Amino acid sequence: MSNNHIKVGEKARDFTIEDTQGNAVSLSEYEGKKNLFLVFNRGFT
Repeated sequence: MSNNHIKVGEKARDFTIEDTQGNAVSLSEYEGKKNLFLVFNRGFT
């Protein structure tokens, strides 16, 4: 099992996801521009 935790002050690895309109958005696009709040919801069926 890999350890994907980051520590306070540590730079997060870049990743790309789709926004609600289907456009690709990368974490690196926001570097140094503003605060960013991410929420990852886990769906259950």
